[in-house]
Amino acid sequence: MSQKVISYADLSRINSALSSLKTDMREVNIELGGLNTKHDHLKSDLLQLTLSFSDFVESDIKHKALQLAETRQGNLKQDLQIKFGYYAEVRRMATGILQGVDTGIIGDDTLRYTTEEVMIKAPNYWLAPALVVLASWIRDDKDTTEKALIESLKRDDYKTTLFLMLVMRRLGRNDACFQWMKRYFLHQNPHNLDREFIIILEAITTGVFQPTSHQLMITNVKSWIEQLTQTDNYIDKQKAQWTHFFEKKGSLSSKKYPLLEEFATNWDNLKTSVTQARSHHALDIHFKSIFETTTDYSKATKIQLDEILSLLVTNFDDEELPLQNEVRLNQLIIQKDGDKKAAQFLMDDEKHIFDEKVDFLQMLTNAAFDPELTGATKVTQALAVSISQPWIVEAHDTFTAKYRNDIEENVDLIIDGFKTSTPDGSDETEQLQKHEQYWTDFLENELKKLTFPLAVISCVGLISVAVLIIFKFEIIGIIGALIGGLIIWSSISNYKKAKKKTIETITERKTKSKEVLRGCIAETVDYRKEFTHEDAKAEILRQTLMSITPEDFSSTSRDTRTILQPS
Repeated sequence: MSQKVISYADLSRINSALSSLKTDMREVNIELGGLNTKHDHLKSDLLQLTLSFSDFVESDIKHKALQLAETRQGNLKQDLQIKFGYYAEVRRMATGILQGVDTGIIGDDTLRYTTEEVMIKAPNYWLAPALVVLASWIRDDKDTTEKALIESLKRDDYKTTLFLMLVMRRLGRNDACFQWMKRYFLHQNPHNLDREFIIILEAITTGVFQPTSHQLMITNVKSWIEQLTQTDNYIDKQKAQWTHFFEKKGSLSSKKYPLLEEFATNWDNLKTSVTQARSHHALDIHFKSIFETTTDYSKATKIQLDEILSLLVTNFDDEELPLQNEVRLNQLIIQKDGDKKAAQFLMDDEKHIFDEKVDFLQMLTNAAFDPELTGATKVTQALAVSISQPWIVEAHDTFTAKYRNDIEENVDLIIDGFKTSTPDGSDETEQLQKHEQYWTDFLENELKKLTFPLAVISCVGLISVAVLIIFKFEIIGIIGALIGGLIIWSSISNYKKAKKKTIETITERKTKSKEVLRGCIAETVDYRKEFTHEDAKAEILRQTLMSITPEDFSSTSRDTRTILQPS
């Protein structure tokens, strides 16, 4: 008895200790929860502090950059004024001299005094002696003209040449203009042409320059093409661009073949092929429109030439550019409140179009693709296409051969599980037979999955008979047998309903599938017909391209049809 009491007392003590421990653990958990909450708050506060500190640092950096930019801009402007301050005055004076020469209202003495003063005050600037050349040439001072010309060419041969060529054209001095044009062409590198050259080409093409410039241009053009085609790289590059141009010209409505688009697994390839075949007609219209223009572009080209002349006169000189660029960058930093990255991004975007250089073949391709983007017109576009005609034809042949080679031999269909392929839709009878067989087999397999409830019938039947025997055909036995019969009847009925439902569902799917199949076959027939019809237009386009000859362009401003005829 005493042992039981001791045992009971020990257990009570253990239970009490466990209960106390449980309470302590609960309190520890509560404390831990509080610590986790404090940790989360601390983490949030630290994150907010980090973000605030980052904002402060960024703001401080921008503020310091803004202050530095303002200081630097002032210093740089002061340096510009000291080193090149008179260049701006020379540029303003040059604009005034050109306007005065145009109107003829400035006297020879004024021109002489003004330009000689410029020469003294801007000892390294090419424009100063160029203005002396112009002034002394106007007053027929041959000795001064020659001396000033030598000095101007020594300072900047290319700018002096372009300047005098444009001035002579403006003044209608054709012989002098032609001599400067010959020198201008000697400066050109067909591997690295300035973007301004396309405007000079445009001016010659539209007859803005004297007729003798046509043959000079074509002689140089033929020489450049011969140089650039010594290796396949240049031509291959242009062919690739033209091939890509052809590939993007076709189009196809998304509702043209809706069933094939939904049920043909290789529709993307089928669409690509017919789209590219459809490009020939659009391309034929495109190329014919280039050569059917009757617009006179010579006036617009003259304006562009004068803009080049104005830029030559008013743009900063090469010596100034580093300082001017720094001034502009600091100005943008101030404009962007110290954001140096945003300022540099704007600075990069401000690169002048004439600073970009391309090879002659690429210049032709650019003009042929989008003349407005390159600063040319349809007349130069026609010239560019004429010169580029050999590799345009080759690119078209490559483009046509590629999509013909890539055309899908079959249209692959999956219609509600029925997989088939048809080459051109002419096998409709065979396709419908395959379709019928597929659904017959499918129905048979689905019906096989519906097993007749024989086991249920046997089991319930045996139980019903057993109940009748056990209860000696009394009322309880009869009721049990009736319940068993009801279960058997329900099982057979459910089986028949499932079978009927399966047959109805599959028959409905089969009917819809058959309609879709017939629609896909009809669309396949139409697809093949359209592809054949559109593909045949490749020869029409090829004839158009082959008929293009270098003299097949014109401008109403002047007859330029013989510009590229062999000399």
